[in-house]
Amino acid sequence: MREAHPRAQVLESHPRARGRAHGCDSYNRAMRIAELHRFPVKGFPAERIDSADIRRGRGIVGDRAAALTNGSVDVPDGSWQRYSAFTVLKNDTGLQGWQVSASPASAEPAAAAVTITLTAPDGTATTFRTDDAGRRAASARFLSDRIRAQGPCRRRLVAAEQGMFDSRSAGISIINPATVAALGGDLDPLRFRGNVLVEGLAPFAEFGLIGTIVRLGEARVAITESIERCPATTVDPATAEVDVNVPRILAATCGHLHCGVYGRILDSGIARTGDAIEIEGEAPAELIAGDRTPRMMSVVERTTVGDGIVEIVLRDELGWIGGHDEPGTNLRVHLDRDGPFWRTYTITEVAGDVVRIAVRVLGRGSRTVTGLEVGERILVSGPHGTMTAARVFEGTTALVTAGIGITPGLALLRGAVPPAADRIRLIHVDRGGRTGRLWDRVLDRARGLGRIAVEARLHDTARSGRPSRADLVEWLRGCDSALVCGPAGFTRTVLAAAAEAGVRRIHRETFASPSPDLSEAVARYGPAEVTLEDSGTSFVWEPEQGTLLDALEARGVPASSSCRGGSCGTCALPLRAGGVDYPVEPVARAAADEVLACSAVPAGPIRLGI
Repeated sequence: MREAHPRAQVLESHPRARGRAHGCDSYNRAMRIAELHRFPVKGFPAERIDSADIRRGRGIVGDRAAALTNGSVDVPDGSWQRYSAFTVLKNDTGLQGWQVSASPASAEPAAAAVTITLTAPDGTATTFRTDDAGRRAASARFLSDRIRAQGPCRRRLVAAEQGMFDSRSAGISIINPATVAALGGDLDPLRFRGNVLVEGLAPFAEFGLIGTIVRLGEARVAITESIERCPATTVDPATAEVDVNVPRILAATCGHLHCGVYGRILDSGIARTGDAIEIEGEAPAELIAGDRTPRMMSVVERTTVGDGIVEIVLRDELGWIGGHDEPGTNLRVHLDRDGPFWRTYTITEVAGDVVRIAVRVLGRGSRTVTGLEVGERILVSGPHGTMTAARVFEGTTALVTAGIGITPGLALLRGAVPPAADRIRLIHVDRGGRTGRLWDRVLDRARGLGRIAVEARLHDTARSGRPSRADLVEWLRGCDSALVCGPAGFTRTVLAAAAEAGVRRIHRETFASPSPDLSEAVARYGPAEVTLEDSGTSFVWEPEQGTLLDALEARGVPASSSCRGGSCGTCALPLRAGGVDYPVEPVARAAADEVLACSAVPAGPIRLGI
């Protein structure tokens, strides 16, 4: 059964045309500026303002106008540097206890300098002009006496013409309080340090603004990307207490670490609280940096391809999918039905900006996805995944699948197989031909590879019962690599058989719904020995210790981290032996010999290169 529609109808569903987002008519509502904020000194608290002078190439006048270096590197005055060179909230939560105010240093409309006053928690204060090097030096000494250094270099208050933003391009950040409320926990939107709080949008609908031009009062802004959140959001702006692990909440409940969107100023102007926010059209393509981050896709087609299995065809409205596609990856679908949740589905095909995913109709997530109407827009991210063709195929490679677990095999075979592979064994366990059409497609793709020898075995449990461990050992003997995908019990049996058969590299993907409580997901694993090769020490990891990163930190082992949600890759560690699992699959990609410690748990004894 197939349902499709003309391309024109798909395009009509884009906010630039009709205004639908995330399954609702949110763009038909009146969007307005609810609050305006600026952060005069990078990393310090916000100053609420009634109006903002938004300038092209600068952002809001007085926003991130200066930054205090942390002493780790010597930062020349007037030059932009990465946030790691500065004292920021994620590394010094005490900054939230300060008060900040700013005002133009000149009455001239084109003036860039501002006067900033910083008041310490004890009530003492310092004031400087951003264009007065002497006053900035005096204020830097005042701050250095009260804020700890992170290195031996001289501390400075530096200013640059474009502002001290996280990127070289000045911009403006927009936060949707409805999205923040949907995360639960009565979170203050100011945790997300946005310039503009918008009203009139449904939760998560701001992601649909990416790729558009909006008018904020008199200013015109191109919405270019979503904002990945860091540990600074763990600090309550009212109490300055570190109380909620927001990145982990985002990762667990939403499946990504993004909240809010960035805008690049096209035309300067004044914006005031209460001003309308209007979509004007499509942003220039060169301003929109394609990525794997959350954005909208439109449902183009739905096709039943098996017993309770539906293939959904989506169009990536921003056209990002092709630039990051790799055989074996998957797509995350982010939904909001009585609260945010997400599901991961294998990408079975990509052609230009069109992507296909296969969905087994089982629970709330799959019923929601397969119930989407043609033309409806949904929030997605990706492609994601670590079980790619480059990692899986080597020598004689077995793809061992069961039921809907066949889709990773279909995904791995949708491109050229790496030269390291010379033979493929396809082993699929089915019942009564439920996935027969997908099996036929797997065979067609494998046999179309040309130089690769293909062996195929279809085991029907309706006729022959479940395969025994001895059967699996025999089928896997002589393999160099194997990918296992299917229900948890099936996966455990195949893993044991693969080890007995002497398979050197074993990869697995277990179908499981993401758990909002990471501890619940981790509890499924058993104790395992972790050896730290460089220090010559070892310990026994147990589920109650949390992730590998949690366990290492609890033992005082130095380990870098940032997002703590599997998105940035900062926590990657060398994996010298053994294997790990990811209870909640990370967004960041790690090399075959690395492990993302903030998201991983040992799958057995492992050795780390630290």
